[in-house]
Amino acid sequence: MKLTSRKYGLTSQPLGGGGLPKTMQTTSYHVGDNGDLETGVNQSFTVLTTGQFSGTTAIDHPHYAAATLTFAAADDSITDAAAGLVTFLDADTIRVRGSALNDGVYTVSVGTGATAGHFHVDQPLADEAAGAYVTICKRASPSNNAVIDNNTGIMWKRYPTALTAGSEKVGVASNGLMNWYDTGTCYTLHPAAADLQMMTTGIKIVGGAAELPRYFAGMVIDPSGFANAVNNFPGYRVTSVAVNGADLDILLWCGNNILIAEAAAGARDIRVECRSIFAYCGAANAASFGGYTNWRIPNDIELVSIRDMEAPTGVPNAVAFPNWSAAGSYIWSSTYRVDATHFANLYFMDVGWITANDKTLNVFACEIIRG
Repeated sequence: MKLTSRKYGLTSQPLGGGGLPKTMQTTSYHVGDNGDLETGVNQSFTVLTTGQFSGTTAIDHPHYAAATLTFAAADDSITDAAAGLVTFLDADTIRVRGSALNDGVYTVSVGTGATAGHFHVDQPLADEAAGAYVTICKRASPSNNAVIDNNTGIMWKRYPTALTAGSEKVGVASNGLMNWYDTGTCYTLHPAAADLQMMTTGIKIVGGAAELPRYFAGMVIDPSGFANAVNNFPGYRVTSVAVNGADLDILLWCGNNILIAEAAAGARDIRVECRSIFAYCGAANAASFGGYTNWRIPNDIELVSIRDMEAPTGVPNAVAFPNWSAAGSYIWSSTYRVDATHFANLYFMDVGWITANDKTLNVFACEIIRG
């Protein structure tokens, strides 16, 4: 997954044999407006709710990482000397990764969340001093329901992350709203050192076998300090991690990028992306959401391809995509603005148009698709 190449073209599969995408706006509000002529291809959706598309999937969205976390058995508390725990809220389900004694799933105790320094959980913890690099994920459990657009062949996750009822408990406010990408929430897992070697398949930590617990499939990482720019692109998804003698091999999914081999040297580091829509998508793939591991963030053209412009708002078909109007009104696309790359495009459902907003400063709903 690569965050520097977010502009996609139209899907290569023709819409209904090459016809115009259907706007669904067939009413003429003014003579000559062509609304009743440019109707294009009828929308057609197949809703999938049985078999692999029934039930829910646990998606562990990385939210915070640090080497300053302490676990206490006496009161089942997690404390952070760096005071980075303020966004873990009451009743959040969390997944701890990288701890020697406390890897597991926990629930934040009601009345103890939203404090910067610590929170308590409802399950037993073991005493563990700070020092290990630990990642805490927020766990969402979305419906596996999916929808196939019969005109394009694209499969959609049926529900976005934010709804009036049943929002996924991810993001800072645990309401399904996330940023696009923020360097400020990319946390260090490997401090700058001369032991990182770039392979064509991923990163080797020379002599780093002991770092195995820090990394897991699905996490999205940002390497830096390499001589070749492509090796420093943010957004590479970890596909597997393996000890190789005294070394650690972190294999990466690179999209269309080709990593360039570089021997270990210099001051290079690794950070894990947290709280972003791309980290969410990586976690969905790691969990094989709906039985698949090739989900991605839709581009802006794909988002508007399912809107219904004859309806009172621009939300998609309410039978295929229920409750979308409640998704905070906006859904992120993977497309950024060419004139201001710190802005990414959004689908504004209230009116059915595309607008843009700051990738870092704003949080909106997320949708994932495949195909």
